[in-house]
Amino acid sequence: MVRSRKFLFILVASLLLLLLPNGLYSAFDKDEPKYLEAAWEMVKSGDYITPYYNYEYRFDKPVLVYWLISAGYKLFGVNEFGGRLFVSLFGVLTVLLLFWWLKRREGEELAYVSSLVLLTSLDFIVMSSVAMPDIVLTFLIAASLVSFFEGYLSKSKNWYRLAFLFSGFATLTKGPVGLALPGLIAVVFLILRRDLIKTLKEIPWFSGFLIYFAVVLPWYGAVFLKHGRQFFMDFIVFHNIHRFTGKIPGHPTQWWYYLANYFWLYLPWSFIFPFALYRLFKSRESITEPVLNFSLVWFFTVVIFFQVAHTKLAHYLLPSFPAFAVIVGWYLLRFRERLPYLITAITLTVLAFAGLGFWLYKGWPVWGALFFLFPLFGALLSLRKTDYRPLAYGFLTGMLLFKWVTLPSLEPYRAKPQVGKELRSLKERCPECKIAFLDYTSPEIVYYYRLGKLEDLNSQKAKELLNSRRPVVIVTRENRLKRLKGVKYYILDRKKELITKHSIVVISNREFEEWKSLGKSR
Repeated sequence: MVRSRKFLFILVASLLLLLLPNGLYSAFDKDEPKYLEAAWEMVKSGDYITPYYNYEYRFDKPVLVYWLISAGYKLFGVNEFGGRLFVSLFGVLTVLLLFWWLKRREGEELAYVSSLVLLTSLDFIVMSSVAMPDIVLTFLIAASLVSFFEGYLSKSKNWYRLAFLFSGFATLTKGPVGLALPGLIAVVFLILRRDLIKTLKEIPWFSGFLIYFAVVLPWYGAVFLKHGRQFFMDFIVFHNIHRFTGKIPGHPTQWWYYLANYFWLYLPWSFIFPFALYRLFKSRESITEPVLNFSLVWFFTVVIFFQVAHTKLAHYLLPSFPAFAVIVGWYLLRFRERLPYLITAITLTVLAFAGLGFWLYKGWPVWGALFFLFPLFGALLSLRKTDYRPLAYGFLTGMLLFKWVTLPSLEPYRAKPQVGKELRSLKERCPECKIAFLDYTSPEIVYYYRLGKLEDLNSQKAKELLNSRRPVVIVTRENRLKRLKGVKYYILDRKKELITKHSIVVISNREFEEWKSLGKSR
């Protein structure tokens, strides 16, 4: 496989797109900086059992993603590339796993096209480019499912044991879903093939769960012994049971949420997929071909599972992407229908012109907008030739430009990372300063500050501190300054946010020498 030109192209493209440019742009609010900061606090404290964020317990997710980020910090320092390195590597591994599996079962053509579809799917690119657990979970669930599938066809107990191993690491990444989701997919697949009872008897349950618990229990046991009821209530009850059955503040719950987000998640293949499903369901291959049958079950089980869950987020659907890529790849190789390419070309044309207009309106560097052109040209060329390749290569080129050129060009306009770094510099010069938020918080600012806890003060507490003799620096949005009526303060800095109309302001009860060029009395 290593000598295959198609494999080498997929490998190099994956590294160039998903891994290598990840140190060129700052962390993105709101979730990624929390993981980066929590891993930094883990390294700083030497406590690799308990995750903290802003020096408070953070039991949102298990520990594996924090360990991966911490390992990157150890190798490359506390920076974006180090923090993202081992997480993004799982995006590359997911693409390579899909290529290997399909080449083994269906041949190199389907392996190449499906891997290319996966590599050029928008949300897969996004989630492979940030230090969050979802791409790690996606690889581990995919590896568990592929292992199960190989065990099912070959009747090999070692493949089944591998499935338990990967599910164990998935559980260490995002909780019980790491076992429940691949297990549910496997059961549905076996039921549809009328092979459930026979296969259940073949699975080495004892040795499989022995491997699973050998992976899972050391950390879960250690953190439960250390934190007991608090860990159980926060992680098991709130972040697992309540997320599935109830509403989490700030998280959507509408039944139509995934339908509304489907279009952008799976770009540029969103409009091709329905045609692929139609053709596949009309074909006997949906029943007789095990890989396609398994991929259909895989995709729809993931979607239905998270649709049933009350709390919804777009990246929850990421484990469905490998199966999505198989179905689209199968269609692209067998059919050259004009209509899906026409819809895709029209959509990307509208998006390109709208995006370019917004870019010029914001006054951002023009060269940063070049990435819009390549998906557009690719879509138009694909329409002309009724061929997937210009669309795939055009979108791939556009995304390469986006990560290598566009995101770096926007760094001077990223207010929150700059404010966080300025606060860190100020704290180093003024160790006695009290630095805090006012009715506002930003994980980006917390991560780039890195010198202690940043409290979120109410207006009364902020007024008391500003009236005190102690040097105080407060960060807030400009529209919240009216809550400080009657208090004298100095505006040390004001920066406009990248997308919104809001501005971030840094105020103090005194003018520091190093800020005098910016400061002005209220």
